[in-house]
Amino acid sequence: MLKEPGKFTDLKEQEKLQRKNLILDVAEKVFSQKPFDDVNMRDLAKEVGISPGSIYTYFPDKETLYVEVSLRGYERAIGIMNEMVNSGNDTLDKVAVRYMEEMIDNYDYMRIVQHCVMDGKFRTKESIDQLKEVSRELFGIFDRILSKETGAKDLRLMTHLIFSVLNGIVFTFGKYPGRSREEGVAHMKRLARLFITLLNRDGREH
Repeated sequence: MLKEPGKFTDLKEQEKLQRKNLILDVAEKVFSQKPFDDVNMRDLAKEVGISPGSIYTYFPDKETLYVEVSLRGYERAIGIMNEMVNSGNDTLDKVAVRYMEEMIDNYDYMRIVQHCVMDGKFRTKESIDQLKEVSRELFGIFDRILSKETGAKDLRLMTHLIFSVLNGIVFTFGKYPGRSREEGVAHMKRLARLFITLLNRDGREH
């Protein structure tokens, strides 16, 4: 019995999407372990189990793949933050700790952010603009919460400070030797809450 053309097309699209997501999963792991310049598409294709030529069916070059991996991480965090805001569970300390939990749970993505900040090199303006856009969207969530809680004037500056501190906490203690994961997570949460407490206190005083 022949398959209906529409169903066959849907099946092929599903298979293509699954393969693309598999490539993204593998790329996230590889990019977290090596700087951008040390990764090549041939090795990625081998990890996925496809031919080097096949990977270009999904991503025309390494930079496009890297940006898609990064965007996926940003969008995951944005979704969680928006969910908290929409549910009314959006106090600064809760959102900050939840953001940090997301980074801890997706430590590979944090390593990608680290590599990007330290030695990320993008050839195209499109790549830079895409990453800037999602960064601004994530920062905007914190801007609005800060405005509501502290009334601070330099919202974006304070948001940058918050992200620098939270990411720094995860970079420093995410894989700290001699501590179990549970101990490390508990310590990082205490540091985040202490920082937000001090930030709120400073905001009220000014």
